[in-house]
Amino acid sequence: MEVKVVSSIGSLNENVAVEKEGKDIMIGFNPKFLMDALGKIDDENVDIYLLNPKAPCFIRDKEENYIYLILPVNFTA
Repeated sequence: MEVKVVSSIGSLNENVAVEKEGKDIMIGFNPKFLMDALGKIDDENVDIYLLNPKAPCFIRDKEENYIYLILPVNFTA
């Protein structure tokens, strides 16, 4: 998975190893909300469910102690 972040402070382009099912999509999220969710999960692996660019994503840990819902944001590619 390719992760891109662009802000007034700087930018980041990183490839992250994932196990994926389904087709490729391009979707944007507020990075603060992603970091908040991932910071609460004390596990090396998380499940992230993405349906389409207009639908929210679900993030959860393996034990399902935490389930997060994050709404996408519009962006220009």
